[in-house]
Amino acid sequence: MNFSFLDNFNLIAYSDWIMALVFLGVALVYGLSMGRNRLVTVTLGAYLAYFIAQAIPWKELTFLGIKNSPDSTVQIFIFLALILGFFFAIPRSAFKSSLRLGGRGRGNWWQVLILSILQIGLILALSISFLPIKTVVFLSPLAQSVFIGGIAQFLWLLLPILAIMFLGGSRQTYNYEE
Repeated sequence: MNFSFLDNFNLIAYSDWIMALVFLGVALVYGLSMGRNRLVTVTLGAYLAYFIAQAIPWKELTFLGIKNSPDSTVQIFIFLALILGFFFAIPRSAFKSSLRLGGRGRGNWWQVLILSILQIGLILALSISFLPIKTVVFLSPLAQSVFIGGIAQFLWLLLPILAIMFLGGSRQTYNYEE
């Protein structure tokens, strides 16, 4: 067989698009396995974790032996650990009843796909915000335009909230007397 057409195929030129397709595939599988309610829980946890991770007063923690703020890897680890902590804490709190969170929740596949894309994008954008500028410049141009900058940060913070509000969940009413 002659595969000479592969000689002209430049994988590096299409790497951004391949990454985008892989991102969409992973988001679909991730979203369908998590379910709508768990996606909402992780998204709320991401917001809370980001605000807490940004507000840690590193310079005032000298009594713990911390002289300077830690490097970006430690800050990202703290951010992701806080998300995981909120994922387990939110369903056991007052948020569960006020947001009607419980189990995986139902949602159309396209709603779950949108929520999972926005959630993964939010977590990526917030994680990238912890990185120093000298590291961020090595990201691909597509990643820089999508995740870096004031407008990109604003949209990644705003769009998941709007999606949670407008996509809604199941409109069931619960009969607690059964």
